[in-house]
Amino acid sequence: MRLSIYGKIKKIKGTGSAMKFSIRHKIIFFFSLASLLVFSALGAYIGFAVRPRTMTQTRFAISQMVESKANEVSMWVKRMAVEYRTIAAIPAFSSMDVREITPLIDRFTELYKKNGETMETFSYIGKNGFCWINSSAVENLMDHTDYQQAYQNDREFILSLPVTNPEHRQVMLFYYPILGSTGIKEALICAAIPTVRLKEIVNPVQIYEGRSWVMTRNKDLITTDEEYFVENVLSRSALDQLDMRSITSSDQFRVRDARGKQATLFVSPVTEYDDWVFCTLVQDSVIGRSTHQILIGVLILFCVLLLINIVMGASLVQWVLKPIRSLQGRMKKVEEGTLDAYYTLPGTHDEIDSLGQSYNAMLDEIISLIDRIYQEQAEKRQAELKVLQAQIKPHFLYNTLDNLKWMAKAQGADEVAKAITSLSTYFRIFLSNGQEKITLAQEFKHTEAYLTMQKIRYGQKLNSTLELAEDARDLPMLKILIQPLVENAINHGLKPKENGGTIQVSARLIGDQLEIQVRDDGVGMDEATLTALREALQKEQMEGHYGLQNVLRRCRIEYGEKARLSIDSTPGVGTCVTLTLPVKGKEESV
Repeated sequence: MRLSIYGKIKKIKGTGSAMKFSIRHKIIFFFSLASLLVFSALGAYIGFAVRPRTMTQTRFAISQMVESKANEVSMWVKRMAVEYRTIAAIPAFSSMDVREITPLIDRFTELYKKNGETMETFSYIGKNGFCWINSSAVENLMDHTDYQQAYQNDREFILSLPVTNPEHRQVMLFYYPILGSTGIKEALICAAIPTVRLKEIVNPVQIYEGRSWVMTRNKDLITTDEEYFVENVLSRSALDQLDMRSITSSDQFRVRDARGKQATLFVSPVTEYDDWVFCTLVQDSVIGRSTHQILIGVLILFCVLLLINIVMGASLVQWVLKPIRSLQGRMKKVEEGTLDAYYTLPGTHDEIDSLGQSYNAMLDEIISLIDRIYQEQAEKRQAELKVLQAQIKPHFLYNTLDNLKWMAKAQGADEVAKAITSLSTYFRIFLSNGQEKITLAQEFKHTEAYLTMQKIRYGQKLNSTLELAEDARDLPMLKILIQPLVENAINHGLKPKENGGTIQVSARLIGDQLEIQVRDDGVGMDEATLTALREALQKEQMEGHYGLQNVLRRCRIEYGEKARLSIDSTPGVGTCVTLTLPVKGKEESV
């Protein structure tokens, strides 16, 4: 049943709110909630069952955080090392020429002061112990412990303990060696680094309400005051009992803090400067309290999610199934023959909405196809009538040409009779009762008829030879493929030549391919013209040589990319056009 096929059918648009929430997300959301409920219940059960182990797990988490902060300190040290490694490579320092070094010292000091408290002073220390602080200040450090340690230690650089400078600010001295040509330390670069940058990394850290600091393996404090530390964090006696020398990775110590409460000291080495360790002290009561709070939170969340899951589960079923059932009803009507059963689009922009749009588009396409089929059937009937009428015309043409031939013979005009015979043969094969394909032998006969007519025109200037292999005679092929190639050879090869020439047409089988060649001994083409012709033929954008383009285009439509047309030419020698086609077999009807 067709309804309003030629009329415009109005689609019903939905007025629902545009909620961009796909079915996939809906299902994932639902099952995520269900999974969360299951895992929350399981987590609560495991938590209460293995509660004695939760403090160990929390300590492990704290240890990881401490190691992470130790890595931050390590990166801070590494940045300084890279910076001074670069400075040490400056030719003025590596050559150890004090006259060139002195202005660089002032420049670096001033530069660092402008950029903030990255460095307070920059100096150069020779192997003789003399320290050039600026262009006018020199000091002998031969007896200083840090200077001696910097020369004697095998490390790449040395960081001293914090000291208070004349401006009452705490700094650390950073010693970086300058190596001579033999690889021996010949001088030192020394920079006063304010501890404020290091403290900004360490002091704000609050890991489980704990206190954090950096100290040496000899238990010398770097980022905190000794007096404050002993009174509020950890007593010196408790600290001295700990073995920091043997620490190679993150470790823990059970201690009592300065107020006598049980606590855990987490320690992690600073990898870029092995003499330092990062420490955090956390009270055990805080660790236990956080674990207890987590378990209670999990239990509460479990109860809340259980209630939400029940409510949302019921809503989800209605939300998803309602539009699906509506679409199912519309499809049932179409199945019964009602083609205007359009789906009311909910406007939710999900898969159901997209499916509804596709369904409505399908109905439009079905109606359009029905209209098109009716139209095509009407046009087909008209075309059949025209074909029946057109079949009368070729017979009239053949009979007329045959009468003319006998009239010419009766008058003794043999050449005219021969031309009429060739023309009649040409048209018979050209029309072929409407067939698209003929045998290769028929195609050669058609070409021979065309050449006969051209020889009447050109006389002795045109000669031709045709060679057709016996095993290729009955092969089916598109008709009128060789004649355009021959015509092209006459017009562009032989016609410009004063004495004319010869055209050779040959066809043979090579494996599963048919090779057809049209060769002339005409004027030929130079390399530039030949290259341009090949490119134009490849792009199917030609002006002139329309026969070549038409042949290639028809062959490509019929045989695909396996059909090839190649051209070879030499100026003054001639041109050869080779058409290669795949052999589809003799079983095709012709």
